[in-house]
Amino acid sequence: MRFLAVLAWLILACTGLAAAQEKNTGSERQEVIRLLGQLPDIAPIREDLRLLGFSGENLELAVSQAELFYRDPVIAGYVADQIIAAFEDPTAVRVSDGLMWPLIERGLGHLPTRDLKFYYTVERKIMETLTIRQCGMAVSNRMRPARFAELTSRVAARLNTEALQKYYRIQAKAARIGARRAPVRLGDTATQRVEERIQASMTRSIQATDRAGDLMVAMMNLDQASNTEACAIGRLFMNTVLQFEGRALRDTLVYMSRS
Repeated sequence: MRFLAVLAWLILACTGLAAAQEKNTGSERQEVIRLLGQLPDIAPIREDLRLLGFSGENLELAVSQAELFYRDPVIAGYVADQIIAAFEDPTAVRVSDGLMWPLIERGLGHLPTRDLKFYYTVERKIMETLTIRQCGMAVSNRMRPARFAELTSRVAARLNTEALQKYYRIQAKAARIGARRAPVRLGDTATQRVEERIQASMTRSIQATDRAGDLMVAMMNLDQASNTEACAIGRLFMNTVLQFEGRALRDTLVYMSRS
């Protein structure tokens, strides 16, 4: 995507700012925020989104969402801090994962349960729409984050406009919260309870299939599972946890959203 080339321009433009340590840190930060705000005017965002399948109202929503992520003062401020930190210590920031997705993950656990459930319902839809190979690679963590983001965008482009608008609203809310607050962390007892509930529920779901033996082995060794088995586990997992209710549902979704 040509947008990545423009982002590279931004990073190069910031090199002098981050390298010049004698400058005031506050002014460096404001300059990076200013450069971020220019990105939507320079990058071929609309054209790239069309190539991903967006059109009509969905295209307008996607363009607005992209602009928001670079111009919202809270989000842009966080991203600016991450860019500066990356130059000061390249190991301190997960640049390979991008800057936006980790930010969204940080905020998800703070959202109301209804928003979390809708968000993961859309994620389930995305998983169901991917090919078996794509789905399996994503579930077993054998897919590059950039490739997964592209595939996710292609599926999002085909959502009905109302669902896409709500999905984007939840993303933006999570990103703003994530820029201000640390991720929600369940306590040890709650974490153990969630993991035991998932294990028991998944075991029952797998035993109800005609491939119980193979899928049980795959669930315990996802990194070695075939794409077919990994995808089956991933889809079964989403269907299983989204049937939870009340506190069990909330704790499980918070557990899933931890970064």
